Amino acid sequence: MCVWSAYTGKSPAAPILWDSLRKIEGIWAGYYTGIATCNEGKIHMGKVFGNMEVWAEKYNLADFPGNCGLIHSRTNSGGDDRWSHPFVASSGKVAVISQGCGGVFKGLNDFTGWGNEMMKNGKKFVSGIWDLPERYPVLSDGGQVHSAEVEVQAVEYWYEKLGDPMAAIRKVSSELTTEAASLFIFADRPGLIGFSNSNQHIVYKQTADGVYLSITALGLPGRCGMELPCNCIGLITPEEIKIERLSDKYETLLDIPSGMLEASLEFIKANPGCMLANVADKALKPLFPPDTLNYRVGSAYRVLETLILENKVRMEATPYTGPAGNRGTAFKLYAVEK
Repeated sequence: MCVWSAYTGKSPAAPILWDSLRKIEGIWAGYYTGIATCNEGKIHMGKVFGNMEVWAEKYNLADFPGNCGLIHSRTNSGGDDRWSHPFVASSGKVAVISQGCGGVFKGLNDFTGWGNEMMKNGKKFVSGIWDLPERYPVLSDGGQVHSAEVEVQAVEYWYEKLGDPMAAIRKVSSELTTEAASLFIFADRPGLIGFSNSNQHIVYKQTADGVYLSITALGLPGRCGMELPCNCIGLITPEEIKIERLSDKYETLLDIPSGMLEASLEFIKANPGCMLANVADKALKPLFPPDTLNYRVGSAYRVLETLILENKVRMEATPYTGPAGNRGTAFKLYAVEK
């Protein structure tokens, strides 16, 4: 899983994005870092194989102009910097960040077929890697590509055909079914952020300065915000948020089990130094029915936000080295002693 933030408004986006990711980098990620901003008809993108510290050694925030952008941190799950987010489609018109997995749709979505179709239509993939265990789409040229790059190539293709960002996002997100949240920026539409959400936790905060988004309220100003629906697509500008239903394929069970806070806190007390992924898998998963769109991951963020704001849990940033030698960061969880 990954963490990310986004912003569109009156202020330069890059410093705002950086400050947001710094607060949440290691919650469920911390091993790959990337940023993309939109300015004067161009997407500016830079990403690395490593944490924010590694990114800062290579790039300068001043080199990413514009008042609209995306930032992302990814788990240590294979590939080099080519597999960091954001991904920019081959015509340079669309960029994406994404968080999630196949979930209950695993094996039912044809990313390989879509990727091959995009190649036939002239899209060039940059994430193709030949020496990874087969987990992601393997295209007809033998390269294994990241599913998020298939997604952004497809959105760009349909955007070029339809000229409508909402229609392009709907076309792709309703047919490539995943339990994921994806955000898009468009080179020729500065200030616009498109999104698709199935069963993930997207929160936003609208202020006089603009709109802030994140995978968790901990990445927003004041650590608070509103949650977007679990089955929706939409467009966001500094002035307006437009939301539509995504698809009938995405019926999410939103019944939140009782006892989540108590179970999570007891698990953290019994396992000091654990991470949010451990809480989700060990403390929360048993509370949800199996084989459904049960919002377990989204609820894990909500639990963490509540426990931190109530001063019952604290996070501690811990440096790690990934299997390939990349420098990473993980946020360990500890119960607050009183």
